[in-house]
Amino acid sequence: MQTAIIIAATSAIAVVVTVIIGKRRKMPHRIMREGKLLKSEMVSLDGELFYVEKVAFKDWHVSLHNFYLISDRLGKGHTIVEQKWSYEDFCDITIRLDDYTYALNRQVEVIALVRSFRPIPVDEFDRIARPLIM
Repeated sequence: MQTAIIIAATSAIAVVVTVIIGKRRKMPHRIMREGKLLKSEMVSLDGELFYVEKVAFKDWHVSLHNFYLISDRLGKGHTIVEQKWSYEDFCDITIRLDDYTYALNRQVEVIALVRSFRPIPVDEFDRIARPLIM
């Protein structure tokens, strides 16, 4: 009797572990290595697929410093086709590269990223994807 219970419990644990591993494999790799990961998800909106990621930092100063590090790293090695900065605090940018378009936004201690899987003109990207950042 105890052997049957042990086998059943082991089987249940194996199923749970398999499901968890399967879900983790479907998630895209984290883009922003800095900060504590708050959100990482795929979202379909207006027929487009987007990857949304949010990371948190201990304070606004660390967040500000990392915003520029992340921004530089995302554009490194790519040709910038089009870009649009918010001139209010310079911590809100949308960039179209040859391969994809992304928006990076700093919200005090949180940095949010939305990335497409094809190049989309900046104005169209902002119209569709901007609600995903907030």
